[in-house]
Amino acid sequence: MVFVMRKLDGAPQTLGEKLRALRRGQAVSLDMLEHSTHIQRRYILALEHGRYEELPEPLYTRNFIRAYARALHADENYFLELYEEECGRCDLVAPMRTPRQKVRRSRFFVLNSFMKFGLLSLVALTVVGYLGWQIQAIISPPDVVLISPVDASMTNEAIVVVEGVVEGEATVYVNEEQVVVNYDQSFETVVDLEKGLNVIKIEAERRYSRRAIIERRVVFDPDNDDVRISFANE
Repeated sequence: MVFVMRKLDGAPQTLGEKLRALRRGQAVSLDMLEHSTHIQRRYILALEHGRYEELPEPLYTRNFIRAYARALHADENYFLELYEEECGRCDLVAPMRTPRQKVRRSRFFVLNSFMKFGLLSLVALTVVGYLGWQIQAIISPPDVVLISPVDASMTNEAIVVVEGVVEGEATVYVNEEQVVVNYDQSFETVVDLEKGLNVIKIEAERRYSRRAIIERRVVFDPDNDDVRISFANE
């Protein structure tokens, strides 16, 4: 048996460093991890390098961390706590202070009227903008992150697992059948496949909102024993 000695850069400190050390310690490549977790490579790299600004909302990022830890048989709660600690940090910025300027008495009334008009206009614009934002938030479709299946994939198994996360209190349908959404907004169901091309339709909606629609194409080839599942983007 041959042992390979690897030179470590130092004890990992951050969440990303510990995730990367865990993956390398088990000799798992990025391609292997992407294949087993269905997390896009760019999100895996963003996690490992602490580039949280490149990741989606915290709800989805937590699910990525769970999938990452499960794939490497690690304690997902430990890594989730590290994520909360790192994302809970913020820098306090002292407010900028500008010196007061003397104003002539002759300009006082003009400035006062201008300020009142500007303040009223600002309030009106704020109210209109807020109402518009609320209406848009109500009617816009919920965000859906689909973990599996990957589009344009192939399998020799007669079923496929549809798994993902939906934003907020939304109703999810898979091939027009409602599925259960868990308390953490995740959902999972199994779809029976027919031989050949299958188009799986995932829909999500909130009350009064438009529907978010995602389609995934999966080819079922029971005669191909060499294919477990393959991805078009590999």
